Amino acid sequence: MKQILITTGIVVALAASAVFAFADLAKPKTAPSKEPKTVLYTSMEVSTDAKSYEARLQIPQSVLQQIAKEAGNTSSGTSMGQRLMHSSTRTVMAGLFMFLAISFAGVWLARTNQRRTVKAVAAVLAIAFMFGLATVMVRANAGPPASFYWKNLPQNLAQGKPTQAGVNIQIVEAEDSTIKLIMPIKKSDKPGE
Repeated sequence: MKQILITTGIVVALAASAVFAFADLAKPKTAPSKEPKTVLYTSMEVSTDAKSYEARLQIPQSVLQQIAKEAGNTSSGTSMGQRLMHSSTRTVMAGLFMFLAISFAGVWLARTNQRRTVKAVAAVLAIAFMFGLATVMVRANAGPPASFYWKNLPQNLAQGKPTQAGVNIQIVEAEDSTIKLIMPIKKSDKPGE
């Protein structure tokens, strides 16, 4: 029993130390808003595709390289701190430690002798699990397809309103330097639209 408690204590100490591992990294500094810098002048073509479900912004590779050159980002531009902050390894480790903490808590709970305490703790854990499951179900609910948000674009443009929706950015090999924006707007058969 002593070894289980010692092992559990070590695992909990490791899990607690993982939380503080990135505590000394400074938050990225946001620069004050400046006037946007124009780095390139090129043409853009906007077209529609009724078969598409997502908007696509196609940028020729030559244009993208010129933008990067003019902006001064010829290297990767990511610092060690930025790579650590956006690391999937960090997420995996957090999940592993959370799994270990819940597993060891379950073993500890199963081995305790007080039945009344076990029932109360088990009820609290069951309620917490149900709330967690409900949260995951609510958050994981898929929304409408991206074309749903673009369908009001013509009316919003006529009224001077903005339209916000997702867009896929694609780097393409092209002869010309025209950037293409392909919108997933479906033709409506209803009169008056």
